[in-house]
Amino acid sequence: MAHRTTLEEQRPTNKPKAAKKPAAGGLAKAASHEDRESVFDAFRRWGYLEATLDPLGLFEPVKHADLDALTGEAAAEARGIYCNTVGADFMHLPEPERRRWIAERLEARSSQIDQHKILERLVRADLFEQVLQARYLGTKRFSLEGVTALIPLLDSILDTAGEHGARESVMAMSHRGRLNVMVHAACKTPHEVVAGFEDVDPRSVLGAGDVKYHVGATGSYVTSAGKKIGIHLVSNPSHLEAVDPVAVGRVRAKQTRYGLRGPYVDRSPETLNKVVPIVMHGDAAFAGQGIWAETLNLADLKAYTVGGTIHIIVNNLIGFTTKPTEEHSSRFASDIAKRQSVPIFHVNAEDPDAVVRIGKLAAEYRATFGN
Repeated sequence: MAHRTTLEEQRPTNKPKAAKKPAAGGLAKAASHEDRESVFDAFRRWGYLEATLDPLGLFEPVKHADLDALTGEAAAEARGIYCNTVGADFMHLPEPERRRWIAERLEARSSQIDQHKILERLVRADLFEQVLQARYLGTKRFSLEGVTALIPLLDSILDTAGEHGARESVMAMSHRGRLNVMVHAACKTPHEVVAGFEDVDPRSVLGAGDVKYHVGATGSYVTSAGKKIGIHLVSNPSHLEAVDPVAVGRVRAKQTRYGLRGPYVDRSPETLNKVVPIVMHGDAAFAGQGIWAETLNLADLKAYTVGGTIHIIVNNLIGFTTKPTEEHSSRFASDIAKRQSVPIFHVNAEDPDAVVRIGKLAAEYRATFGN
């Protein structure tokens, strides 16, 4: 033991070198970055409450104490992103990579948008409604007026889906705006829609048939890149939201057909992205009807999943005759969807550029995460 002790005493000791002190500028930059991230994190969480979403000014933003206390350049920048005409509600997602993915795209420099195309589509959608109003005064048609931004929104979703391999899209919606979507998304000819108002179909000897805002439509949409996507707008009954599981079930069947590999069914993201479900709701129906919630409950189950459905709530700030404050207990009609890991984007439809950007983001999110 004595010999061992002697050896231990003679063994050279390596004293740790003193760490170099970082430059004062480095500390300042690190602190500045942390402060900026802290500010942005607050706006990512609560900014959607202060977003300007109601073009009529009746639905006032809710001030949040954590945001009121923030000032400075970072706060001004974050406020411009998260408290403008887009309210991004995504910090409830449990997956950090998804939250980070969304934040990076919202905070990045906006990509170029074809405003000429947006204007053209808005004008066409508005003129379509005005012609029907002038020619068939008083006829029930469930106009899209006030939310014609739905048309460029669908363009944005379909164009982006096409970039990710989409071949078909199955759509479901209720009455409001249905005729407009038939013409401008499903590419049904205007004279076919007008024939429904005239109750004249030279090919039919069976009478007028179903009402015009119940029937479905099948057509071919051509994306900005020149790719054709088959559109299937599912026939809709008067029972609100009853079409939801029908449309999603059709998507599942089509995806299965694309994925058949003998006895094996390929359900890879590439296969699921070939058929994109888009379901459009009214705000009152989304808040009040249960069938869409039952359908959403199946969304992530292996036996039912379709790789994500894009839901669009067309909010005209009134549910038949009921104000939003009298139709649901939550602040937003979409709040009930937070029970699942899905991001929610509230957009002021009077800002069509923002509508188009969010449509692209939603389609990219679905293609990336299958949700």
